Amino acid sequence: MTDRAIFNRKYTSFTPGSTQVWLVNGAGVSTSAAATQDFTAGVDLIQGEVVYVSGVYALPASAASGVAPAQYQAIGITASAASGSSTVSVNLDDIAVVSDANITAEAALVPGQYYYLSQYDGQMTRFETISGAVSAANGYAAVVNLGLALSPTELHVEIQSPITLS
Repeated sequence: MTDRAIFNRKYTSFTPGSTQVWLVNGAGVSTSAAATQDFTAGVDLIQGEVVYVSGVYALPASAASGVAPAQYQAIGITASAASGSSTVSVNLDDIAVVSDANITAEAALVPGQYYYLSQYDGQMTRFETISGAVSAANGYAAVVNLGLALSPTELHVEIQSPITLS
């Protein structure tokens, strides 16, 4: 089935195994049909990079311990590569394509797994990997859920508010 819209929300079809389910896009009522928004790249960005916004600039987000709290306020994933000071389209609430360059400690996304903001600039990670878990003991300042992996290269973007770790 194709994506659906009802009650001012957009739903995306996802079939984990043999059961079809519908993922709701957005945390509430949609105010815009646009799932992407353009910003100015603050630095060179690759396609699939997790970013936060400072002023009008999109910059690589990070959940590392010791970074400014603004850096773990991820807003989306870049839809294409962009050089510094050029326009970059950021996926705020849709299906994002990511590559192994965007995933910490893995070569591909694991379908059905949730991904979180990594401690490495612009990357994402599963909550637990062979390189460790997202925790204060492993150098993280916050836990930021980015979304659910639909395939080895596609992430259903559903960014949640950061949970600050002590």
